[in-house]
Amino acid sequence: MSTSVKTEDSMILAAKTVAENHIESGMIVGLGSGSASSKFAASLGELVKRGQLKDIAIVPSSMQAWLLAEHNSLTLYSDSAHCPDSLDAAVDGADQISLRTRSMIKGGGGALLREKIILSASKHSYILVDSSKVTENLDRSIPVEVVQFAVNSVHERIKSEFNAEPVLRVLEKGYPFFTESGNVILDCRNFDSIEEPSQLELSLKSVPGVVEVGIFNCKVDKFYVGGQNGSYESH
Repeated sequence: MSTSVKTEDSMILAAKTVAENHIESGMIVGLGSGSASSKFAASLGELVKRGQLKDIAIVPSSMQAWLLAEHNSLTLYSDSAHCPDSLDAAVDGADQISLRTRSMIKGGGGALLREKIILSASKHSYILVDSSKVTENLDRSIPVEVVQFAVNSVHERIKSEFNAEPVLRVLEKGYPFFTESGNVILDCRNFDSIEEPSQLELSLKSVPGVVEVGIFNCKVDKFYVGGQNGSYESH
């Protein structure tokens, strides 16, 4: 069996563990976007179909998450256009995590704003990643969601004040990528190793026109890390 298949198996096993051990009947659950969330949605859907869980309500972080819930016959929260003031649990993936600081970089799919709202509003949160996304210090490109009106001014502020290289995210044919809230994303590269992610998050959010930053310092109950041997670790 190839390493990639074993890693995939480990992620499926981790998603199943979260669904079985951390989700209870009657819960309101925030669902993230991406491949890890799709595995969790499938596991949760199976438990609901078998009658092991009942009255689960899903708050989706994106249209993709909404479709995941629908595909797996999961009931959407009655007012899915709005995040409730409190969710029982949230499950999501990440582009990179630091176990040292328990921080993350997210937003590769463009749903960082709603994902952060959901994670921040949840009593408990669980993150699913494969081992290639684990690092000592965060060091990859940081998505920054920006209102269209301020894209040029934010670009210059980040370039001059943070010594980074902001690049407007575009689609395959060169059209700008727009988030579901109608904003654009600057993928900011060439940051040094991020030893204090909470401080960088606050500094970037202080730039006028920045809506949200893809550095996440929300409380995470457990990181489930899928390995190349078909098993996972929790941290």
